[in-house]
Amino acid sequence: MHNIRAYPTTVVFNQSDVHEYEGHHSAEQILEFIEDLRNPSVVSLTPETFVELVQRRKREEIWMVDFYAPWCGPCQALMPEWKKMARMLNGLISVGSVDCQKYYSFCHQESVRGYPEIRLFPQKSNTAHQYYSYNGWHRDSYSLRGWALGYLPQVSVDLTPQSFTEKVLNGKDHWVIDFYAPWCGPCQNFAPEFEMLARAVKGKVKAGKVDCQAYGQTCQTADIRAYPTVKFYPYQGTKKSVLGEYIDSRDAKGIADLLNEKLEAIQNKGKRKKSRNKDEL
Repeated sequence: MHNIRAYPTTVVFNQSDVHEYEGHHSAEQILEFIEDLRNPSVVSLTPETFVELVQRRKREEIWMVDFYAPWCGPCQALMPEWKKMARMLNGLISVGSVDCQKYYSFCHQESVRGYPEIRLFPQKSNTAHQYYSYNGWHRDSYSLRGWALGYLPQVSVDLTPQSFTEKVLNGKDHWVIDFYAPWCGPCQNFAPEFEMLARAVKGKVKAGKVDCQAYGQTCQTADIRAYPTVKFYPYQGTKKSVLGEYIDSRDAKGIADLLNEKLEAIQNKGKRKKSRNKDEL
């Protein structure tokens, strides 16, 4: 009655809506599928909506689109990772998919020659390419997200020894700094995460990067012993210590939560100091 042709076939019934699961049968991927049915992170595009949302996107908008066929094994393996990546990008980049079995002539017209074909449509500029294709070896959510974030305008500031002293140590802003080396693998992996952090704390904490290969002396003075190292330099009314506060996390959300806690503590300390001064008067 339900047109089951093979075992196991997993189907999610949501009252009158029936959704057949097409991915690998692992608990994690089925959970991802259910989570996505309840709260879709990927836009299912038709030829019409592709033109309207992707090709006619606003100037500052970025889209990532997966052209796939339901029968293709690598496409099935990609789907849960694609949905997970869309949730991790959290509104920074719009994510869609086009079913090329359903819209074969449209995909052919768009020069899609194999599946899955992953394309990024960057912010519009007069000279920009129409799109970039993903040729990376790994198709997991973290690799795809890292690649996509590389096309966002940088929010963090590249610092020199002079600007580090002037803006971070002597300035009146709170700063979070990524001390890195260009040749270090973990630093390259952390770079998109730090950009996510820079966006998450924008307006409250400034984000900066120091290249320890180019400015070894600055990193030595700040007691940097491994790459990447993240340090927080809060402004509390006086010149800051070059050592800063070490942050033991490589996760944008985790660091942002930690910084918000520290900022709250600083504010409360300021309030207590004010009320004490009033008592003395």
